[in-house]
Amino acid sequence: MAGMRNTILGAACLGLAGFGGISSAAAQAASDDAALVDRGAYLARAADCMPCHTGDKSKPYGGGLPFKTPFGVMYSVNITSDPQYGIGSWTFDDFKAALHNGIRKDGAYLYPAMPFDAYTGITDDDLKALWAFVRRIQPVAQPDRENELKFPFNVRLGLLAWRELFFTPATFKPTAGKSDSWNRGAYLVEALGHCSDCHSPRNIMGAVKSKDIFTGSEVDGFYAPDIASAALAKNWTKDTLSQFLRTGSAPGKTSVFGPMAEVVHESLAYLTPGDIDAMVTYLLDSPPPKDKPAPEAASPLPHDVYVRAAKSYIDNCAPCHRDGGVGAGVAVPPLAGNPAVTAAEPYNVIMAVLGGLPAGGTYGAMPSFAGRLSDSQVADLVNYVRTSWGNGGTANATAGMVAAWRATAHVPDYGTQVASSFDCPKVGGAPGNSGPDAKVVASLTQMIQGGSRAIDKLADAYTSASGDSSPNGVVDALTAAYCPVVAASQAPDWQKYGDLRRWTLQVAAAISPRLASGTIPDVPVIWAVPAGTGLIGREPASLAAKLACPANDGKQVPKALGDAAVALLGTPKPPVSGDAAKTYATTLVQQNPKARRADVANALILAYCPAVAALPGTSIAEQNNLLNSFGQQVIGTLQLLPTPTVAAK
Repeated sequence: MAGMRNTILGAACLGLAGFGGISSAAAQAASDDAALVDRGAYLARAADCMPCHTGDKSKPYGGGLPFKTPFGVMYSVNITSDPQYGIGSWTFDDFKAALHNGIRKDGAYLYPAMPFDAYTGITDDDLKALWAFVRRIQPVAQPDRENELKFPFNVRLGLLAWRELFFTPATFKPTAGKSDSWNRGAYLVEALGHCSDCHSPRNIMGAVKSKDIFTGSEVDGFYAPDIASAALAKNWTKDTLSQFLRTGSAPGKTSVFGPMAEVVHESLAYLTPGDIDAMVTYLLDSPPPKDKPAPEAASPLPHDVYVRAAKSYIDNCAPCHRDGGVGAGVAVPPLAGNPAVTAAEPYNVIMAVLGGLPAGGTYGAMPSFAGRLSDSQVADLVNYVRTSWGNGGTANATAGMVAAWRATAHVPDYGTQVASSFDCPKVGGAPGNSGPDAKVVASLTQMIQGGSRAIDKLADAYTSASGDSSPNGVVDALTAAYCPVVAASQAPDWQKYGDLRRWTLQVAAAISPRLASGTIPDVPVIWAVPAGTGLIGREPASLAAKLACPANDGKQVPKALGDAAVALLGTPKPPVSGDAAKTYATTLVQQNPKARRADVANALILAYCPAVAALPGTSIAEQNNLLNSFGQQVIGTLQLLPTPTVAAK
């Protein structure tokens, strides 16, 4: 039970190695009152910390206790207040990071020998009490012994995969409908006592098997028995189990031996009768085990998709974005809680995976994975990122959608040899090259030259005439059809390629909703959506009964940016000319160079919308047309500006 030494993963609190420095723990200890320290001492007993961190009984908490595991020998560490060899230089935040998140003071991952997967449930109040006690432990000047782990288990970065698949930080929350005693017992058993660490079998990666929690496991040559509620109910009553936990024996049952004896004598014997009663209440009524580890249980993805996508994330993304999508300081932005990741459309994540992102400001460059991952692999990865770690995005990316966005890369970047000659047959698939039907592409070009710019209709016309409904084929066809139109203009080459790039992205965005897994929510007004380093415009699928201007409340775009757009526009009188819209867009970017381009466009749309909605004697269709024209001009202007760097991250 609590604190028993597990032959696979070791002991409670194992791995909290400290570093030299001023004893901040000792300095903070002076402010603790005696009651807080006493409570911390009680909680440390419940967590069974001392036996596991004591190799030499004359040096309590000084570490050095060996644990034989399938991966090699591990040694518990010094957690006394010694500033050089213990954790005397730690702060409360360091202590919390270790117990709640499994991250050491120096930022390295702790081995799950320290049961942070259970301790993560400890409440902040209890962590503070534990810290008040721990930092008063007498210092022991004993250095930690080096673990004797086999390669590759001695490389802590390998814990990325373990954490991503099996660990989610989560403070204990009471279960509704259960008594206070049951919930207190659940807290003691699951969090502080970490009973599952010894009484549950583990998989090949050393993680507790979710389906078999509490069903028993071998510990130091002894067998920790099945303590699931169904097994206990066959042989134990509340009274006999309570007596066993308090004393280590029960009449007509058994007497404690092996590692469990240490748990009873050093931990359970010191708990109050109320806490022992609570533990028994929970153990005799513990819920059935979960079928999946916590990270997967929280995911909407099917099991097979989740497994594939998690592996893909671990292999391709986790080395930089870390487990849990938390990022790595200022160099790598977080994916968890990132609004660009959880937007209604998955385009931004798709384009980032396919095209990578340039370095800029404090951010490092992100490579392209287009040549490494297939369309289905990218779709799975995008859905995983958008729905993991508390992200509330929708798993609506599909292989077809990825194929459409992959085709946008067929437009060469400006400055390349192909781009400098503006050789349309080499853009997408056009006459003389493999790709879309040449005759149909030529007819689409004539339609565009005649003024038809409705992408949906052009896409349907191509599919109907050619029989090719593949997403990448449609994007290539419409790109090739538009290219001669752009080439015939008198604009400079950089602007031609900017226009062609904008068109291609808009085609991919226009056909993506029909390719999505599930629906992509409609927008009330024209709206800019980020896509990798670029942006596209989404128009409402249908007109509302009233022009629904989003509020400038900081929820849609940063409040400061929205206010800056309002100040820039002043009191506009629609219609605003195209030149004026361009000026607004370029001015707001210059004033806010670090802002995302999509946010700049949307801030201007938010600022302009109320003026349009207030126009007297205009229909809803006329108002939407005015707002769409302004939005398209702003978005088009921002699309043609040099590629943003910091904002794209």
